[in-house]
Amino acid sequence: MNYLSKGKKLDIIVELGLKSLPGVGGPLASIYYSFKEERRFQRLESFYQELSVRLSEIESQLLDVEAHDKESLIALIERLNEEVERESSYEKRVYLKNFFVNLLRNPTSKQNYDERQMLLDTLSTITFFEFQVLLTFSEEHKENAAFYPNIDPSLRLGAISRLEMLGLLNSTFIAETYVGSSPVEKYISISGFGVKFINICLA
Repeated sequence: MNYLSKGKKLDIIVELGLKSLPGVGGPLASIYYSFKEERRFQRLESFYQELSVRLSEIESQLLDVEAHDKESLIALIERLNEEVERESSYEKRVYLKNFFVNLLRNPTSKQNYDERQMLLDTLSTITFFEFQVLLTFSEEHKENAAFYPNIDPSLRLGAISRLEMLGLLNSTFIAETYVGSSPVEKYISISGFGVKFINICLA
């Protein structure tokens, strides 16, 4: 029995939905899917061309394939390819390329597969802006964070909240005792998971 992936099912639903639109449905569905497939192909082609150049520069640092658990490594590469196909942000595709490079530098095993899957899932979830906010909490990398001088402060607060939910940032509440009051201050710091995330996404 053949089972369709979640992505394939969604593609079929969208295609049928577009085709059902009166008057423009058929041509619109054709244009949408030809453009979508072309962009997917271009992203993967560009990704692997750039990856090939990068790996040729650090070939001596790469592990032999036998050092990896093949099933775990292939599953991660398969998942990574899916993200490259649909990621419109070039900057995030660079992070995906760095992720791939670091996979090949360090052995993938059944023991660390779940953690690496979580790291990849997190990268697929956050925006480029949220990644820059995360970098500002890293002593090692905060100088590399993109600067947004006119950003709405509420957007940064929203990004911090999301990063906390993903486990990339920790929050601690400390009561400061003064005469007549004891205000509670919230302190934000990068988590151990956040450090691992940055390290695997930056080559």
